[in-house]
Amino acid sequence: MRGRDKKSSAQQSFRDHTLIAPSARIIGDIEFSGGLHIQGEVEGNISVTGDGGQLVIGESGVVRGEIRVPRVTINGRVEGDVNASEHLELASKAQVEGNVFYVMVEMLMGARVNGKLVRLDEERRHLPAPEKPGTPHAVESADADHS
Repeated sequence: MRGRDKKSSAQQSFRDHTLIAPSARIIGDIEFSGGLHIQGEVEGNISVTGDGGQLVIGESGVVRGEIRVPRVTINGRVEGDVNASEHLELASKAQVEGNVFYVMVEMLMGARVNGKLVRLDEERRHLPAPEKPGTPHAVESADADHS
């Protein structure tokens, strides 16, 4: 029974999958649900409608615009910020010219990012700033009072 469940869910995900072929060039923003595989060129922002969503940018794929998708795999070129709220994979031929915001990242040798890598983690955002060097500490030594 379990094998059937996996197969039917895989077939369902292929129904909601869109391919932009290597010969295609799209100018304008894209909103999608399910999966989007880019082998061609997109000039515009890419985002997901609803919950979930997976974007794959193949080796020949180029995106010029901001990406806001929960699960992103890049093996092509992106010129713009990448926001991956669940998982980001930067494959060996990935080139990103922009800031990368992620929760979990996987980066293979050869991938390049020209921008900031920023982890989206609620707990870290609320930590106090580190003390500056030379600031007196409130901690007293146990050996200080031996009169």
